[in-house]
Amino acid sequence: MHTVTDALKETVALERQTMALYARFSERFAADRKISEFWFEMARDEARHVGALELVATVLQLRGVSERIDPTVFDQSTVRRSRALLESATRESESALTIQRALQIAVEIEESELEDVVGTLLRSVQQGSEYERFQRLLVHDLGNLSYMIERYCDDPDLLQRCDALVNRHAEALSTLER
Repeated sequence: MHTVTDALKETVALERQTMALYARFSERFAADRKISEFWFEMARDEARHVGALELVATVLQLRGVSERIDPTVFDQSTVRRSRALLESATRESESALTIQRALQIAVEIEESELEDVVGTLLRSVQQGSEYERFQRLLVHDLGNLSYMIERYCDDPDLLQRCDALVNRHAEALSTLER
């Protein structure tokens, strides 16, 4: 079983990998300003996730908290799947990549449940306002991803998958606001 601090460190590392991948996509598509800006915004939002998690880790360290974390809160299999997906996507991004494939990769990452782990960690350490902010950013990002799929990718199944993610996280946000 991991401590909350261990879980935060592992999750921050994965969020950094996602940020780097999206930054790479921004550079890869630099010839198209709109596409490049979209990926840069996605990378910036991942950086915000990193910052929120590092802030939580710092607060916990100041409080002397290092309690064990419930394995249902921090599922190692999700971390392993996310790590493998990010490593594969990073390798793939080093060669020629179409915008359609980059968008597919982004949906795969967002479906990987890593964002659920981040949200659960934020909630588990009593950071409700950070969790709400995180959910708002996530819904915004996924909405932008859905728009980019609609505009640049003729794949109704991919659009449906992304829209399902938007709806799931929008519902989670709406339950907070009740």
